[in-house]
Amino acid sequence: MSDSTLELAYPVEIGDTVQVKQCLDESLITTLDATYPRSIRLDTIKVSLMIAACFFALIAQFTPEPFPESRLTLGICVSLYFVCSGLLQAVTTFVEKDTVFTAADKSFEVRTELKRFESDYSFKVVVNEKVVFSENWSIGLFFTEDGYFWNEGFEAKVKEVVTQALGKKKE
Repeated sequence: MSDSTLELAYPVEIGDTVQVKQCLDESLITTLDATYPRSIRLDTIKVSLMIAACFFALIAQFTPEPFPESRLTLGICVSLYFVCSGLLQAVTTFVEKDTVFTAADKSFEVRTELKRFESDYSFKVVVNEKVVFSENWSIGLFFTEDGYFWNEGFEAKVKEVVTQALGKKKE
């Protein structure tokens, strides 16, 4: 890969798996968004829960009553804040799991995983809760030693794999 094909103006710390996965996932979403409409249902639910939690926090913070009299209000607001936070965590952990992209028509979803201290990016295309394509890619295929991301190469690989996987689905 030549320097002219590198898109990021700054390097990614390739030892930081969270940063590497975030870079790859964002590129994957951008690539698939251009071809397939994306479902934002879970994102809407998560944002709604965050807004509700912030609303309860604001009520608790700016209640006009002085502290001893506002204990009940504070207790209710803090409890509701933790309920919203717990629901948000449950949605992220048990519903969303490792799903990065879901097509708007729910025809397929893409799941990814990059385990801590690992260099293999796991990529799965799932149709009706069945994995129709699964592959592991070394992050070295898409990052230089200095941490620069080769976006064009990654986009081409994602398009190729998703097209191939959805072709298998039709068979």
